[in-house]
Amino acid sequence: MRRNILLSFVFHILILVITSFLYSMGNHPAFLLAILIIALSAYVTLGYAFLTPLTSNLLNFFSVSLVSLLGLLIGLYCLAFPSQMGFNWMLFLGYNLYVIGLGQVLHFDPSPSNTIWFFAVPSFGLWIGLQLKK
Repeated sequence: MRRNILLSFVFHILILVITSFLYSMGNHPAFLLAILIIALSAYVTLGYAFLTPLTSNLLNFFSVSLVSLLGLLIGLYCLAFPSQMGFNWMLFLGYNLYVIGLGQVLHFDPSPSNTIWFFAVPSFGLWIGLQLKK
């Protein structure tokens, strides 16, 4: 279980670094959508390729949930202690970088009320990959 926890966090950081590099290459809507699809596919693919299935679906979910738990805690902190002009919400958006591209493609405001639920996406993608492997 510890291996899955550590690897899921490493995969999330790796996907964030690659996503930020790709975002720096351009902001055309089709390109941003491709980055989003790549990021989401990477969670599933990395979960499938490198994580070890455990004895139950619930244990599999718990073994990849640290990434999303940290995202939720960051989001709750930002909601509880708002800063001027929402600068602290950028911490949450930085931890879930693909949200920014999705907001630009779909033309929605990346405000807390629109994006707080994105904390669950990394763990859900990793869990899907792990379930496919099982």
